[in-house]
Amino acid sequence: MKLAAKISISMVLLALLATLIVSLLSGIAIRNSFDNYIDKNLSYRLELYGELLTSYYQDNNNWTDVQSVFDTQSKGRGMSTGYGRMNQGLRGTGHRMGPGMGLMMGSNTGDFLLTDLNGKIIAASDSTYIGKQAPDSAVKYSLPLKVNGDPVGTLIMLSNQRGEWESEFVSSVTRATLWAAVVAVAIALIFGVIISRHLSSPIAMLTVAAKRLAGRELGYRAAVSTGDEIGELASSFNDMAESLERNEKLRRNLVADTAHELRTPLSILRGNLESMQEEVITVSPETIISMHDEVLRINRLVNELQEISLADAGELRLNRRQVRVEELVEKVAMLSASEARQKDISFSADIPAGLPDLDVDPDRIVQVLLNILANALRYTRPGGMITLSAVPGIDEIVFSVKDTGDGIEAGELANVFERYYRSDRSRSRSGGGAGLGLAIAKSLVEAHGGRIWAESKVNEGSSFSFTVPVYKRQPG
Repeated sequence: MKLAAKISISMVLLALLATLIVSLLSGIAIRNSFDNYIDKNLSYRLELYGELLTSYYQDNNNWTDVQSVFDTQSKGRGMSTGYGRMNQGLRGTGHRMGPGMGLMMGSNTGDFLLTDLNGKIIAASDSTYIGKQAPDSAVKYSLPLKVNGDPVGTLIMLSNQRGEWESEFVSSVTRATLWAAVVAVAIALIFGVIISRHLSSPIAMLTVAAKRLAGRELGYRAAVSTGDEIGELASSFNDMAESLERNEKLRRNLVADTAHELRTPLSILRGNLESMQEEVITVSPETIISMHDEVLRINRLVNELQEISLADAGELRLNRRQVRVEELVEKVAMLSASEARQKDISFSADIPAGLPDLDVDPDRIVQVLLNILANALRYTRPGGMITLSAVPGIDEIVFSVKDTGDGIEAGELANVFERYYRSDRSRSRSGGGAGLGLAIAKSLVEAHGGRIWAESKVNEGSSFSFTVPVYKRQPG
């Protein structure tokens, strides 16, 4: 079932449930209040009958033909008629009519019985009771009648039932409640359809976007039209799509770069070997050295790819031990200073004395420094300067490599540590880099529990920094 249908059905069921609860509670409250209202009016009516019958007995000194009083009241179906007329019959009695005494009651709204002193019914609003004994189980109210202090009979009202007018009122309330339920369901259905479409349309849009993304349309983005959770979901989807697109681009770069890096040395090796076979050139130490260099170049690329693979699998092995900062810097400076001199680049190391020892794999950290320095040497023009420095931090040492190269644009700075990423592809290839050095450096630093970052300004140079933990002696 689609989400829109689920929402619409839920709205309708909620409206039905709410209407049912309200109907039950309001119906109970209305019926109870109405029954109480009827009871009060009947009690007033009982008192009026009592006054009327007492006056009748005083006028006649007996109950002869008293049924005519009940017949007269039954024909009037209310309190406006009576013995003669009820209001006239009560004149001079001092009785004040209470609220509801003029209420027109429906037929069969309670039965009144008049019994003599022996408990025999001598008159009743329903003549079928005459001559019988009053049913004790059905008596609701009883009012002793006295004349000059002497009992002359008892007026009884049986348990009241709703008359036709009262039943019609209750039925009208029930019908109104049912119509209210129908209207509520209709309104809920309309609003449910509107709300469900409003909620499901962005989800349907995301579904389409996901299908297109699965169909390799990595440039497709979902429209973010709201600021709620669905809007946040769309934004997250777009971030994911952007990441997939970037990773796919990097993957393609990997294939192209790997092919390029392998093609050149393999072409050189093939050319030399074929020339040797055809005796175009003779085997000489220079030729062997040239072919050896190309083999080393291939081996270096394969090693870099292997380290990237190990980093992805979380299987980089670290042989950590206590190491002096000076030991690492001396090794790096010795390897990089000669290349810097060949390119007419000034190289210096600024290492203060008294730095704490490191808890690192020295070979891996040397590799990090060499990768960063190789990147700096590649992009620093002749006459430029490269500085390697180290400063203490909180439980860590911060290494920095600053150069006076061309710098990196702000839009590309966030990608310099991405695998296979190179800001200047043509120059990087000519320089012999595959774009893996900084990615490997990042993996090695993070494997030590450190962090790495870059800062740069175009035409002013770049600064690459990373942290490694200091050595802490174990107690005891």
